[in-house]
Amino acid sequence: MRSLVAGIIIGAILGLAVSFFFLYSLWLPITAVSLIVSAVICKGTWGTPAAPSIIAAGLSLLIYFGVFWLPSELASRNASTPREHAVAARELHGRAQIFGDKERAWRHLVIAAEGDDLRSLKAVGEAYLYGHYHLTRDPSKARRWLERAAELGDEGAAEELANDYHYPKPRKANKAEMATPRKPSD
Repeated sequence: MRSLVAGIIIGAILGLAVSFFFLYSLWLPITAVSLIVSAVICKGTWGTPAAPSIIAAGLSLLIYFGVFWLPSELASRNASTPREHAVAARELHGRAQIFGDKERAWRHLVIAAEGDDLRSLKAVGEAYLYGHYHLTRDPSKARRWLERAAELGDEGAAEELANDYHYPKPRKANKAEMATPRKPSD
C-alpha cells in the first residue's frame, strides 16, 4: 500500500507540474509511470506488494487512452459526411496536444472541403497559403479553396483573398506618371 500512496503523491506532483508548465495531456501518463516506478522502489526497499500501484498505473493509462486517443480514432473510422470528416480532422490534428496525426487529419480535411464544409474549405485554403500540414506554400491552390469558401459566405476567406500581401493587386499609374513619357531602356 505504501507504493500506491507514494506513486500517487509523486505522480500527482510531477504530473501537475508538467501539466501546469507544459502540457495537460501528459498528466495521466506521468502519474502512471510514477506509480510503476514507486511500485518497483517500494517492493525493493520495503518489500511491499506492487500490485496496487501497477493496477492504478494501468487504470491511469486506460483513462488516458480513453480520453485522448479513442475519440479521434472513432471519429476517423466513422466519418461519412463532410461535417464528420471535418470533426475527425480536428480530433486527429490536435490529439493529446503533441501526438497529432497531420497526414490523416489532412486527408479528412480535404474530404470535408470537397463536400463544401465551410470551415474545411477555409482551412485547406489557409494550409496551402501558409504551408500548414507540411505542405509547400501554393497561393494559386489556396485561392481556389478560399474563393469557394468566400462564395459560400466565409468572411475570413474573403479577407484572406483581399489581403494584398498574398494576392497583390495590379498597381494603376497615377496622372503624373501617365503624363511623363518613359524613356526607352538602353
